[in-house]
Amino acid sequence: MSSLYEEQKKLVLARLRTLNPDAKMMSGKNKAVSVKELIKHVEDDDLFGKKIVEAQIKMLQVLTGVN
Repeated sequence: MSSLYEEQKKLVLARLRTLNPDAKMMSGKNKAVSVKELIKHVEDDDLFGKKIVEAQIKMLQVLTGVN
């Protein structure tokens, strides 16, 4: 059985894979990071990847009005 985090991770990866892999986004450290790099961090499940998942889920909750 998958954990909630694993399901959220799958959702975030699916969303990121719809974007241009070469597009750049700003990280919290005012550094541009490509979508391809974001995907790698999430797949690697490193600390930055976990923060990406958390931020994306929060954004989706705001957009859908779910808390």
